[in-house]
Amino acid sequence: MVKQHKKSTANADVDMTPMLDIVFILLIFFIVTTSFVKEHAIEVNRPLAKPSLENPKKQAQFTITENDSIYFANRLVTPEQIIANLALFAAQFEMTNVQVTASEQSSHKTLVTLLDKIKQYQDVPISISTSL
Repeated sequence: MVKQHKKSTANADVDMTPMLDIVFILLIFFIVTTSFVKEHAIEVNRPLAKPSLENPKKQAQFTITENDSIYFANRLVTPEQIIANLALFAAQFEMTNVQVTASEQSSHKTLVTLLDKIKQYQDVPISISTSL
């Protein structure tokens, strides 16, 4: 009888370290030698000044009647509506100053309330006059 020799099979491990080293060296080589192309763009001449979208200048006018009613631009407003009306006015016009015309029979409290609301919204010059 013939004896058969068993072949010994040892674990064959492949060391990947040298291959990774070569891959990284090639990667670095291609990154360094690559010439980067600057992209060409269309040059646009932009205007230096911003276009002016100025609102026309206008004076806000309040009137206080004898019975302490407050009118803004000939419209009756409550003290709570003063700031909202000033904001709408300022959106349409550039407010140069505020003219307040009060009746001599109106109360001081209404005038002070109106002036406080105007100053609370924006610090603009206020002109006060009386109506006869």
